[in-house]
Amino acid sequence: MKFWRHIVYVISTACFLFFSVGGAQAGLRISDRNSNAYIGLLIPVGPAHYAVIMKKFKKVKSVRIGQFEYQIGSIYEIPVVICIQPFGGEYTRALTAQVMVDHFKIKALLYPGTSGAHIPPGKMHIGDIVIGTKQVNFANFYMSPTGKITPDEFSGKSSLRDYQYFYLNKKLEKYTACAARYVSDREELPSWINGKYKIQKPAIYYYGIQGTSTMWLADKSFIKKTDDVFHEVDEDGDWFSATVAKLAKIPFIEVSTISDSVFEFSGNGVPPRGEHRKTASQITQDISDKIILRVIKTYGYNLLNKKYSYPLRNPYPVSFYRTPTDPRGLIDACQARQRTTS
Repeated sequence: MKFWRHIVYVISTACFLFFSVGGAQAGLRISDRNSNAYIGLLIPVGPAHYAVIMKKFKKVKSVRIGQFEYQIGSIYEIPVVICIQPFGGEYTRALTAQVMVDHFKIKALLYPGTSGAHIPPGKMHIGDIVIGTKQVNFANFYMSPTGKITPDEFSGKSSLRDYQYFYLNKKLEKYTACAARYVSDREELPSWINGKYKIQKPAIYYYGIQGTSTMWLADKSFIKKTDDVFHEVDEDGDWFSATVAKLAKIPFIEVSTISDSVFEFSGNGVPPRGEHRKTASQITQDISDKIILRVIKTYGYNLLNKKYSYPLRNPYPVSFYRTPTDPRGLIDACQARQRTTS
């Protein structure tokens, strides 16, 4: 009986995969999808502004798996699979990531996004770049009857165990820092984007603590409560997709550029566009996209061919996160490489 149950399982799985592949790709063999290694790109549905990446993407084919569309091709001759999530939310993006790693030979997951600032001007402005050195689910807390927040759960002990916090591999930290610095040096922010703060160059949070939750917060007092506990600098990290990557034992690199700040602008914190051609979210998404493209161009071969382990503990002293814009020699070694690949 065990043998026949196994046969039924194999046949049903094959049928699901065959009928899930839509359109012109209906005849695509499963082995075709798994014969090559790829870098996976997770693209947020909003802002619906994908030109920076798609201009560099050479598409070969599309594959539909269930409700998700995957585009297969290359960027700078590095094989990639791209999925633009069908609708918003971190859960949705994580589902596209899970299906991607289940059906393709993915060697790394990259996510360029935008974020809302959780710290005020003087420390952070619109256009600043955050590297996800530490990923934290800042919605995972216990709130007492008095309103006090305790990290994790009732006793301060998380049932998430090793999946509550993720840390970026030191080598990948250098790759991403170099790419961010390269883009930042060539970026000029429009004068209107920071209102009274006339910031022209993005600052880089080399040691960024990216906060993930499904909450969108405009209450400064509540933001301060979570920041006091988790020390997150933004509120749109992708802890959920990082979980998928860690379970699959592949690297996850997230870069977010700050697109809004309730500390800097009233209401929902979004800078007014006025008569400008692009919104702040479009401009900042472009910055994140350029950084991810730079990672692929300069380090894509390494991502495809080398293994990068997840640190079990924080690889950097806590003091690094207190002054996160200080690179502390992080980018020194990549200056020569950046010149040769410009």
